Amino acid sequence: MDSQRQEQRFPRDEVGEIIDLAARLDDLVDDPTDRGLTLEQLVHVADEVGISRQAVELAVADERKRRSSVEQEGRKRVRRRMRFVRHAMVYALVVSALLLIDVLNGGGWWFFYVAALWGALLALQAMRFMTRKKGPMEQAMLEREA
Repeated sequence: MDSQRQEQRFPRDEVGEIIDLAARLDDLVDDPTDRGLTLEQLVHVADEVGISRQAVELAVADERKRRSSVEQEGRKRVRRRMRFVRHAMVYALVVSALLLIDVLNGGGWWFFYVAALWGALLALQAMRFMTRKKGPMEQAMLEREA
């Protein structure tokens, strides 16, 4: 039985997937002493399965670029969300002030025109924000599909 286990070979494309899965499963085990691998340790492990140092270094650089890009996209989404929230807050404050002014001046109800026009623009901004690529609606739909 042991000789069969030792003779079993895995194609290169499966090796990466198996190691990736094993690493994710290992992450499920809470080990406070686990601080990850150094580059040299990573190179050593890759060398064991026939992967060159250059390939490991290129993969590390690629992963750093990918993570940086993901972080930048996240910051961009947060900025957009905050811009929308600020706009909504300013809208609420200004329309409230206009309502107060209108009521104190006899209630001609002219503030409705400002509130309706500005509210329509705010609704367009909300629709654009919500339906944007990688926006909240798309994220929610992707999470439901998963």
